[in-house]
Amino acid sequence: MPDYKSELNADQYDAVKTTEGPLLVLAGAGTGKTRVITYRIAHLINNVGVPPRNILAVTFTNKAAGEMKERLLKLVSYEDADIWIGTFHSICLRLLRRDGHLVELPAGFGILDQDDRLATFRDVVKSLNIDHKKYPPKQYMNKISSYKNTRAYVDGKTPEELMHMFAEVFDHYQKRLKEQNLIDFDDMLALTIRMFQKHPQTTQYYKSLFQYILVDEYQDTNDIQFLFLRLLSGANGNLCVVGDDDQSIYGWRGADIRNILEFDTVFEGTKIIRLVENYRSRQSILKAANDLIRNNKLRKGKDLRAFREEGGMVQVMPVSSDRDEADFVMDNVKKYLEEGIKGDEIAVLYRTNAQSRNFEVLLNREQIAYKIIGGTGFYQRREIKDILSYLRLFDNPYDSVSFRRSVKAPPRGIGDTTINRVSEYASNNGVSILEAIYAMNDQIRGAQKEAFRKYLALFAELSKCLKISEMVKLVIEFTEYKEYIKKYEDEHEAEKRIENVNELFNAAVAFQMSAGDAIVSDFLAATAISTSTDEPAENCVQLMTIHSAKGLEFESVFLTGLENGLFPLHGSLDEPDEMEEERRLCYVGVTRAKQNLHMSYAQTRMVYGKFMPQQRSVFLEEMGIVGYSKAKPVSTSRPASARPTKKVIEINGIKNGSKVVHDKFGEGMVVAISGTGDTANADVFFKGSGLKKIRISFIKPV
Repeated sequence: MPDYKSELNADQYDAVKTTEGPLLVLAGAGTGKTRVITYRIAHLINNVGVPPRNILAVTFTNKAAGEMKERLLKLVSYEDADIWIGTFHSICLRLLRRDGHLVELPAGFGILDQDDRLATFRDVVKSLNIDHKKYPPKQYMNKISSYKNTRAYVDGKTPEELMHMFAEVFDHYQKRLKEQNLIDFDDMLALTIRMFQKHPQTTQYYKSLFQYILVDEYQDTNDIQFLFLRLLSGANGNLCVVGDDDQSIYGWRGADIRNILEFDTVFEGTKIIRLVENYRSRQSILKAANDLIRNNKLRKGKDLRAFREEGGMVQVMPVSSDRDEADFVMDNVKKYLEEGIKGDEIAVLYRTNAQSRNFEVLLNREQIAYKIIGGTGFYQRREIKDILSYLRLFDNPYDSVSFRRSVKAPPRGIGDTTINRVSEYASNNGVSILEAIYAMNDQIRGAQKEAFRKYLALFAELSKCLKISEMVKLVIEFTEYKEYIKKYEDEHEAEKRIENVNELFNAAVAFQMSAGDAIVSDFLAATAISTSTDEPAENCVQLMTIHSAKGLEFESVFLTGLENGLFPLHGSLDEPDEMEEERRLCYVGVTRAKQNLHMSYAQTRMVYGKFMPQQRSVFLEEMGIVGYSKAKPVSTSRPASARPTKKVIEINGIKNGSKVVHDKFGEGMVVAISGTGDTANADVFFKGSGLKKIRISFIKPV
C-alpha cells in the first residue's frame, strides 16, 4: 500500500491522512492544494478501502475536474478512478437526471442554453407589452439568475419586485420552461436542494452514498452551494473543504467569504490544517504578500514561506504617466525575451480591462506575440467596435458593414429588412450609404423615419468636428451610448464596458498628441494595425486582469496601475469589506510571480482625455515598500542581471515630481523633462489648465 509520505510535506501529509470528520484545509497560494485533494482521494481508495462510488469531489470548473481526474489516474487504477468528480452544477444535473421526478421534472428534460435563454426573455417581455428599451430583456435575465441563487427561490417564495413587472416576467418565463420541458443553468442547484429538503429519505440515500466529500476553491462558494454541502454531509460528516480565505475575490458575483471563515463554527469538531510552504515564489515576493494581507481583519491568518528562499526580485517603478508605464513594461518584456524566457512565462496584470490598451499598442508595434487571457483585445471589444463603426462610416460612406453595425448600436427600431434595402439601393445606384438614406426618405415611414433623421444628424455634426477626440466624444454622447450600456448590462459588466469607452476617448486624445496633424483615417488605420497581430497558440506574452490570473503562475509578473482610485478602486476606499476584497485581489496578483515581480504606478494617468495626478497605492506602503524616491526606479533584491537605475534629470533644481510655478498657469507638478541646458523642456501638470510643455527657464521651483 502506498504511503505517500515521501511525496508530501508534513502539513500536506496530515491533510491526506485526516479522513474522518469535518476538515478545513487553508491552502495558501502555491502550496499544492490540488495535490492534497488528489492524494487524499487516492489514500481513501488505496489505503482506507473506500469504494470509489462513495467519494464525491466538487470543483468550480469543468477544466479543474478534468485535471483532477487526470492526476488521479496516475495514483489509482483506471477502474478505481470512477468517482463522482465535477462542478456543483454537473453533479446536481446528474442527481436530477436520476430523481428529478421528485421536484416534478419530466423524464428527459432539457437544458436551456444562454442564447436561447435571452431569446426567451425577449419573447416574454414582448408578450407582456413591456417597453424593451426602458426595461431590457437581458436585465430581467440577469436579475432572475441572481434570484435563483437565493434561498427564497429554493423555498419557492414569490419574488420581490426587483424591477418593473418582475414577478410577472418571472412567472411567464417559468411557464415557458415548463411548457418545453426545460430547466435553465441556475435551476440545477436550486432544484436539487429543494429535492433534498422535501424528501429526507432521498437526502439520506445520498448521504449514505457520498461518505467522503471533498470541495476545491471553497472560498468561492455562495450561500446555496454551502446549503447543498450542509444537507449532504450533516453537521459532522466527512466533509473536507480546501480553499484560501486570502484569495476570496468573487464577492461581486455572490461568493460569501463567511463560508470559509465560519466553517469550523458550523461543522462540529472541525480540524483546521494550514498549508503554508509555497513551492512557487521566492521569499522576497512572499514577504511582500504576507505584509500586505496581514492588514485584513476578515481572515483566519497564516504566513507563507518559500520552499526555495534564494534569489527573487521585487521592484517598484514610479513612472510619469500611463504611457511611460507601458514603455517600462515593454523594455523589460523585451529584455526577458532576449534572455530566453518564454513569452507565456511573462504576464502583465491590471485591475481593469481598459488598462490593456497601452500594452497592446506597444506589443503590436514591437511585433511581440501576446494573448489576452479571459478577455478580448481592446479594439475587438463590442463597445469599441460599436463606436468606431460610426467613424468608419463617416470616413468611408460606402462601408455597408459599418452601416449595419452603427445603425443597430444602440438599437433604433430599424430592422434588417430596411437595412438590406438601404444597402442594396446604395450598391445598385452607385451612391454612398448616407446618400441612399436621403434618397429613400419618402419610402421610409413612421418611427423608422425619425430614427434615420437622428442618425443622419449625427453624421452632419461629425463633419463639424476638428479633432478626432471630439468625434469620439460626439458619438458617445449623441447616441447616449453609456446609458445604453447601463440599461442592457448588469452593474459590474456595465462598469467594465464604460471604462473601455472612456479609454477609447483617451486613445483618441493620445493619438492627437503624438500626431498633431492626423485625420480620422490615420486613427482608424492605427486601430486596425493594433488588432492585426497573428497570435500563435504558445509562447505569447500573457495580458489579463488579476481576476483572470487566479490559479496561474508566471516566471515574471508586471503588476500595473498601483494607484489609489484605480487599485484599490475608488469606491472601495471608504468601504471596509470592499477594501479587504481589493487587498485580497492585490495579494493574488503578487503571488502569481515565481521569480520576478515588477510593480508600477503612474504619477499622472489620462482620465477621459486629461492627464490627472495620481497617488501611489496604499497597498505599496502595506507591503513595507516605503521611502523610495518618486523620481527614479527602485527595487529590492535586485539580481546582478537587472538593469541599472536610470540617471535622474535635474535642471535648475527642477526634476520629475518637482512642484513649480509659472507666471500665467500658476502652480503645477513636473511629470517629464526632455532636452538639456537652456533648451530643456518640461511637461507640467497645472491644476487649472492641465498638461503643458514649457521651457524650463520659464518655470521656478516652489
